[in-house]
Amino acid sequence: MKKSSILSELKQRIKMNWKRICVLMLFFANISYAQVPELFEEKVLINNMAAPWGFTFINSDEVLFTEKQGKVFHFTISTETLKEISGVPSVSQNGQGGLLDIALHPDFSNNNFVYLTYAVAASGGQTTALGRGTLVGNELQNFTELFRALPIRNSGQHFGSRIVFDNNNFLYMSVGDRGVQDSAQSISNHFGKVLRFNDDGTVPASNPLVGVANAKPEIYTWGNRNIQGMAMNPATGEIYAHEHGPRGGDELNLIKANTNYGWPAVTFGINYNGTPITPDTTLPGMELPLTYWVPSIAPSGMTFIRNGQANNEADILIGALAGTHIHWLKLKDNKRISSTRSMNGYARFRDVRQAPDGKIYAMTESPNRFVLLRSSVPLSNSIDHASIKLEEKNILYPNPSNGESTLSFYVSNNKLVSVRIFSSNGILIKTYSSELYSEGRHALSIESENFPPGIYHVEIIKGGFSSFLKFIKI
Repeated sequence: MKKSSILSELKQRIKMNWKRICVLMLFFANISYAQVPELFEEKVLINNMAAPWGFTFINSDEVLFTEKQGKVFHFTISTETLKEISGVPSVSQNGQGGLLDIALHPDFSNNNFVYLTYAVAASGGQTTALGRGTLVGNELQNFTELFRALPIRNSGQHFGSRIVFDNNNFLYMSVGDRGVQDSAQSISNHFGKVLRFNDDGTVPASNPLVGVANAKPEIYTWGNRNIQGMAMNPATGEIYAHEHGPRGGDELNLIKANTNYGWPAVTFGINYNGTPITPDTTLPGMELPLTYWVPSIAPSGMTFIRNGQANNEADILIGALAGTHIHWLKLKDNKRISSTRSMNGYARFRDVRQAPDGKIYAMTESPNRFVLLRSSVPLSNSIDHASIKLEEKNILYPNPSNGESTLSFYVSNNKLVSVRIFSSNGILIKTYSSELYSEGRHALSIESENFPPGIYHVEIIKGGFSSFLKFIKI
């Protein structure tokens, strides 16, 4: 009887302790979910730039960026070394026109192709062009214009323009309506459109208007006012774009082939003088935006950030020019579930990107800067290739922990591995020195006995790629 009583009491204690752990897990989980994601300035890397416009990563340490005046620079983050790239095409600086976006070919490591969009002078005015060169050292060699939008117009308004590649190596390029509103509804010109090309600037046979009479075959979508932010969702491969409305009516859209997004027949904005553009915000055959902004924030630049979401969820960072902040937008099933604003009043945010190692960078106007940002919540890297899925299978046990846990992780090849621990609000608590690990599964002791109870995040960096595990200290 005595033995039975002891066993019964032991079972009861285990049951009660498990209940306490479950309550703590729920409590801390609720704290985590309630936490508002926010971005802060970590470090100003470049000051006094000349109207920065777009940037892209060669790798986590090397950046190429454009200045509107017509210059391209190579910047090494670790050494803060800045070098100008020669061989850049002549650009036409007129109003909003100049040197605009920059992108690398998906197979850049083999072909070194760099793509630019820019305003180019032509008989009768200017237009938006697309070109490509080969980066050799600090020179763009054999730069060639691949395309120019038609017709030519003598105006400094609404050139666009962003460049994005999809998973099939198709290139998407945006062109603004050039200040001629109704042109966006006509498929006989390139204004107010998203255009799609093969990587050499030729027209894909699968483009929706190929063979259609009096239509420009490059057109993929139309009815777009002035797109200055475009990005591919790494989870789905779909292209998203946001565009400037007039006075209000900025939009975020999922870019779908052969789709009319409505401008100027439908809009949530009004003319700058306060008069209406149209009474309609929706009409048959015209796509509604996923979300819109009234008043206008003047969105520019965007990036998807991977943060352990399900594939039907997305976190998008959007720069705001007039809004002078970074917009953190959360979508689920392409519906807005929340949005927050960071760094209000800091500057006009021209572009924002996530680097391959997961860090967030922004380019700003007034002041003109390149800035490393810090997040209040841990972020994983933006790359989501199947080849690193096995490496993401990290295990931490026991979890919750009362002082010591074991981190089990897999390395596919010889790689440098480092581990860092952050608090729930993104403060670095502890760093484990980097070591080279051979192929196979390894274990690392994570000691947390001196940590106060709460939620923590363990960052595992393997070969430059980051992933995170959440654990609870009880």
